[in-house]
Amino acid sequence: MVRHNRLFWKIFFWFWLSMVSVMVSLTFALSVLVDPADILPERRALFRELETVGRVLERLPGDRFEALDTLTSWHASRGFRNTLYVFDGAGRPLGVREPPGSLRDFFRETRDATEYRMAVRDGQVLLGPYRLEREGAEYLAYLVKSKPTHMLHKLWRLISHEPSVFLVLLVVSGALCFILTAYLVAPIRELRAAVRRINEGQLDTAVSAAVVSRRDEIGQLGQDFNRMAGRLNRLVSAQQRLLRDVSHELRSPLTRMSIALGLARRKGAGGAEGEHERIEQEISRLDGLIGQILQWSRLNDGGAGAGAGTLELSGLLAQLVDDADFEAHAAGKRVRLTQSETCRIDAAEPVLASALENIVRNGIRHAPAAGEVEVRQRVAGSRAVIEVRDCGPGVPEEHLASIFEPFFRIPEPSVSAPAPNGSGLGLAIAKRAVEMCGGTVRAENAAPGLRVVVMLPLSAKASAP
Repeated sequence: MVRHNRLFWKIFFWFWLSMVSVMVSLTFALSVLVDPADILPERRALFRELETVGRVLERLPGDRFEALDTLTSWHASRGFRNTLYVFDGAGRPLGVREPPGSLRDFFRETRDATEYRMAVRDGQVLLGPYRLEREGAEYLAYLVKSKPTHMLHKLWRLISHEPSVFLVLLVVSGALCFILTAYLVAPIRELRAAVRRINEGQLDTAVSAAVVSRRDEIGQLGQDFNRMAGRLNRLVSAQQRLLRDVSHELRSPLTRMSIALGLARRKGAGGAEGEHERIEQEISRLDGLIGQILQWSRLNDGGAGAGAGTLELSGLLAQLVDDADFEAHAAGKRVRLTQSETCRIDAAEPVLASALENIVRNGIRHAPAAGEVEVRQRVAGSRAVIEVRDCGPGVPEEHLASIFEPFFRIPEPSVSAPAPNGSGLGLAIAKRAVEMCGGTVRAENAAPGLRVVVMLPLSAKASAP
């Protein structure tokens, strides 16, 4: 289990070690840097204690030595743990207790002080002086207390005498680190499981909303993963659908060729001219279909966009309309360029010419007998707009966007979508080619007919001063 969750335990132990290290470092820093003499609450407590002792000493009757012994007993009976020392005006200590050398030095430094002083020397806290008078003589009172025990020593004493407290601290810190680690690692585990499901072929996999809704980098990673998985699912689905459609499109002419070949064999060598023509027609259709499939593949790979440059759109469109009109005459139809404005765009000429040619040919295919296809080109703001309109029956509104998908077929006959005698790739190739040129394409019903609108950005070089 540890091996399969190494990241979890790495994060957990690093968090835990960091927390314990911070606790130890903070304890050591406080013990070294904090002077007990600078702790304000303890200073005030010691000052109050010194004033209390001094006032009691002033009110006690009797000889000063007797008063001092009585005061010392009272001081101890009240629970004070500090030692009281009293000096006379000449610096002689009163009582039987001999003051430490550090206190004598502190007395000499502070005997003329008008306010309380505090110092830490030789492991003791010294406080004073409190000035008092007895029987006309002035005395100075001081308090001496042991310096607080080193904080590390206190910690060690706590661990050795109260191990349960230390264990509670470790358990609490470990629990907090465990929760934090689980919070960080859980979405990573979910992402890993999602990647495994995708690797097993479940392309509709997505991470849960709990991961995506996080407002951190992990949440952003979950959102990116879902977008990637969705796009991958769409691409693979489109590829599978394309393979099915290609298989179907190739099977149909091959079936017709097989039938024509069988009929030709049955009729013999002299009466099979019609079947031979049919076979030749199907071979030509297969050749065109394979060519369009290769073109579609190159467009999707991005290799067809090489050699892009600035070109004059009106001239390219005029030449394309002339060629298309020549082809349309064979079917008794016409192609007219009704409007054209000079403009320049950045695109690969073969790619753009192929896109426009496919759109115009689709219009010719669905225009009515003796009808015409209108082509208009104008400039609208920073874009060139090209409109190709046939006068056919149009396309149902719900299928307008779908006609740009490869091999799309509309169930109803006599519509302006790719016809049965077409490959079903023309408009798909046109859409992909226009997008490679930085433009957009859409279809709309023109009543009558279908209008395909292509919008391309104008060349920045042409508009530059």
